[in-house]
Amino acid sequence: MVALQTVLQSNANIARLPSGLVALFIGATSSGIGESTLQHLAQHAPAPRIYSVARPQSVAAHETLLASLRKSNPTATITLITADISLVSEIDKIVAAVTQKETKLHIFVTAGGRMAFEGREDTREGLEPSMSTRYYSPLRAVQQLLPLLNAAPSPRVLAVLAGGREAQMNEADLDLRDPANWSYWNAAVHAATMCTLALERLARGNPRLSVVHWDPGPVATPGLAKWDKYGLTPPNQRSQDEGGTRGVFLATNDRYAVQGHGGLVPVPEGLGGVNKSGGGIFLVDADGESTDNEGVLAGFRERGVDEMVWSHTEKVWAECAARARSPKDEL
Repeated sequence: MVALQTVLQSNANIARLPSGLVALFIGATSSGIGESTLQHLAQHAPAPRIYSVARPQSVAAHETLLASLRKSNPTATITLITADISLVSEIDKIVAAVTQKETKLHIFVTAGGRMAFEGREDTREGLEPSMSTRYYSPLRAVQQLLPLLNAAPSPRVLAVLAGGREAQMNEADLDLRDPANWSYWNAAVHAATMCTLALERLARGNPRLSVVHWDPGPVATPGLAKWDKYGLTPPNQRSQDEGGTRGVFLATNDRYAVQGHGGLVPVPEGLGGVNKSGGGIFLVDADGESTDNEGVLAGFRERGVDEMVWSHTEKVWAECAARARSPKDEL
């Protein structure tokens, strides 16, 4: 376990980084881990350029938060991008907003998503929102942002979902379009498992890119509070502030950088290394340590399920793009 004091000491060293760190956040608008991670990075980094995405209905509240962060760190440039990440086609808008102003991207944090306890209600793209916000949209963002990430000296992707909890999927119905296959739990399992397999594929093709898929465990966020009425609230919850503190640690400390491509915050003295998955990414538990889920993941890779997931994902992206271009959908 990485002690909280070690995490705090590491995060204090973010202030020593060169100015101009560029970071993009998806899923930082719901008073959760993403928002807390954004707050801590904005407070520590010298003259960072931070982009944060908010749905139209969340813009006013999120802009209030961003204004407070600009006030607390006058050197920071913090830009709000309005987009609905439940729609894959909206990712183009996010990527364009960043690429128009930046030549590199050091950190991409995706922490969006929810458990669809209320049932399934598809978006106009035909996707279930908990799966699009957790998987299809953020992975599309990573794929499109690779040129900017690869231009950074030590690029990092932090996916806040359920790294290490991958499980068997319905391989004949990956997006669970058949109502008989869908449940909020199946949707969560599919999103987390496909996320790891797709991130591994991207990491193998981009060896300088460090990818962390993190399971933060129970964190006392408003999203987790909604679990109460379903009798699912877990014990031993960490505070939201600690969740964000640990999120920044994972996004900036060289302990979670691929070998030879560190360059952000040095590994704290006395803290050992962490192992990557067989597919080349860091699966990290709530305590900041690597998890071993090769019993599941190795079998997927041996059978080519990772390539099947990627082919399926590209097909879904293409379908979403076609719907966005359709005159019918514009009416």
